[in-house]
Amino acid sequence: MPSPRDRSNLLRAASLPLLLALAACGPNPIPVAAADIDDPAGTLARLASEPEGPGRKPLVQALRKAPAARVLPILATGLASSDPALRSAAALAVSRRSDTADLAPTLIILATTDPDTGVRIAATRALASLRHLDAFPALTQNLAHEAPAIRLSALRALARLDPDRAAALPDLARLQLDPDPRVADTATKVARGLALHP
Repeated sequence: MPSPRDRSNLLRAASLPLLLALAACGPNPIPVAAADIDDPAGTLARLASEPEGPGRKPLVQALRKAPAARVLPILATGLASSDPALRSAAALAVSRRSDTADLAPTLIILATTDPDTGVRIAATRALASLRHLDAFPALTQNLAHEAPAIRLSALRALARLDPDRAAALPDLARLQLDPDPRVADTATKVARGLALHP
């Protein structure tokens, strides 16, 4: 039988989808509390709804500082969510913690198979940020993806994971001629071993 603490953690993890569903109901959505390390589910939901920009920083910081026992199950649930915004937010939060190595296999799956471009990019960036070297072979398949943003994200991540190995990739010659100038420019820099800006 699970301990009271385990039951509490399971209830918190199970409550995230319910919280998100309730927040989306009605013309006046339920406001989500501000960044709070004691409420990782609410903070993750708020991060998922917050547009890119400085408003996300305190939310990410709260998720980074929250105790692992409370936040890691929430992040795992977020990565498995049916909501792409929540999957992206969870990947971003995972990338800012040093205790998330167990979530790397899920990030690899999201980075290489998720149907949402934003999720694939967020998961790819998270793997690069975590310096998860085992992701290198899987991320190379994104170099042939039809979306230029995914090709670009993969190139940057591979160069961050292992610059020498990335510079030796056979796909670089083709990517230097990519129709998207950002991809072509990045491929040229990777091939030359030049440092990339994140």
